[in-house]
Amino acid sequence: MKPRQEKILKTIISQYTKTSQPVGSEYLAKKITPKISSATIRNEMADLTARDYLGQPYTSAGRVPTDKGFQYYVKNLLVKRNLLILEKRALKSIKQASIDSPEILMKQIAKQLAALAGQLSVLAFDDSDFYYTGLSYLFSQPEFCEQDVVYSVSRVVDHLDWIMADIFSLISDKTEILIGEKNPFSKLCGTVITRCQLPRQRSYSLMGLLGPVRMDYNRNIALIDYVKELLS
Repeated sequence: MKPRQEKILKTIISQYTKTSQPVGSEYLAKKITPKISSATIRNEMADLTARDYLGQPYTSAGRVPTDKGFQYYVKNLLVKRNLLILEKRALKSIKQASIDSPEILMKQIAKQLAALAGQLSVLAFDDSDFYYTGLSYLFSQPEFCEQDVVYSVSRVVDHLDWIMADIFSLISDKTEILIGEKNPFSKLCGTVITRCQLPRQRSYSLMGLLGPVRMDYNRNIALIDYVKELLS
C-alpha cells in the first residue's frame, strides 16, 4: 500500500472508531497533511475500496474500513499508546486492595477493565472455568442495536464456554488481536486477548476485551498489556 493510502486508511479508521459513521473525502482533505485535494483522495479511496480495504455502505456515502482494512492497520500502522495515570491508578488500586483470592482479584480487575474500555471483558482460569463482565457496554455500541445483530452476539455470549475451551491452549503470551473471520468469538467483533499469570501460580489465565470491530485497538492493547504487567 502506498504511504498516501496508508494515511487515508489510518485517518478513516481513527474517525470511524470514534463515530461509527462513514468518512468522506472532504473530512480527509482537512485532516491529512501535507494537503491532498478531495479529487485525489476520492481516487485513492476508490482504489482502496476496489482492493477491499474500504467499504461503501451507500452509493453517496463516505467509506468505512473493512475487516481487511482493520487487519492491515493492526499489522502495519498501529502504534500502542500509553495509558493515562488515572487509568493505571484505577487498575493498580485493585491490586493493592489486598484481596486474598487470586480468582476474586482477577474478576475485580476484569470488571474495571470492562468499565475503562467500554467493552465486554472475558476471563478464563482454565479451559472449563470462565467469567465475563460488561455485557451492557457491548450492547450499548451502535453496531449492536439491531435485533438480528443482538441475537447473533447473544449466541456468542451463550457459547463462551465452548469458545474459551477451544482457544485456551492456543493463545500465547503475546497480546493477540482477532478480527473478522479470524475471530473465534464472532466475525462481528474485534478481540484483544492475552495469556497472563499471577505470581506463585502454576497455571495461567486468559484475559481479553471483546467489542465491535471498530474498537480502539491502541487503547485496548495498552489496557491489556498493563493488566498483564500488573499481575506478573
